[in-house]
Amino acid sequence: MRIYHYTDLNGLKGIVENHSLWATNFFFLNDSEELRHGIRAFRNALEYLSDDLNEKSINILKSEIIRFNMHRANHQYNISFCEEPDLLSQWRGYGATQGVCLEFESNELIESLFYGNAQVLSGPVIYTKPDSTLEAKKEIINFLRDEKLIKKIEVEPMYEIISAIDIVHKLPPFLKNDRFSEEKEFRIVVQPNQPYEDVKFRVNAYGVIPYLELKANENNMWNGRLPLKSIKIGPAKEKAFLWDGIKFLLQSKGYTNVTYSFTETPFRS
Repeated sequence: MRIYHYTDLNGLKGIVENHSLWATNFFFLNDSEELRHGIRAFRNALEYLSDDLNEKSINILKSEIIRFNMHRANHQYNISFCEEPDLLSQWRGYGATQGVCLEFESNELIESLFYGNAQVLSGPVIYTKPDSTLEAKKEIINFLRDEKLIKKIEVEPMYEIISAIDIVHKLPPFLKNDRFSEEKEFRIVVQPNQPYEDVKFRVNAYGVIPYLELKANENNMWNGRLPLKSIKIGPAKEKAFLWDGIKFLLQSKGYTNVTYSFTETPFRS
């Protein structure tokens, strides 16, 4: 699927010059309840699964979400994308600083990056109300009732624990407060096997922010570059002048086939 990364000109410059994207630690994102909301929704859902799962499975899930919260939650990183290429709420966030929207194909982008020893997940965000368990409950049941998984557990009972660990790691990072639903977010979630491995830090107006720099794999089919397809230029006074500079930057770094367009949103930045 096509996904879109909104950023400003400084962000674009860093992405193109370094052939990389930054994955920010979940607890330092704009949503102050990020990931805590997902863990809370997951734990709440377990209280309403007695009619759907046996007590053993529920207890395994309860133990794993506690372990995840204590030992792994602080070391989850996220790259945010959007499913829409010309969204007013995103331009409001970036328009005042010369915003641009970068288009990728999700599978190509995920394939192009180097992750080291980290685990990688991706997919659309599932928006839930703070006190709702319905969406989390549905996802847990669908995952654990998968026919292939059931057959594996029948052959090897230990696989039930393995599958519990799997869903606990996969679901909470994609559960988000529905107040943010207009963002239509798609995520690439990076879970390092070693907590502080390759972590970098930047400083912004709020403090020190931990992040991972994910570079394009040098041996990928895009010659060590990102599979950038197009750039949409946000609200700006001198659009043609802005594109001339962006085009010069792209061509100097080997991005010669990137198309461009201008926003149709009548937003005065």
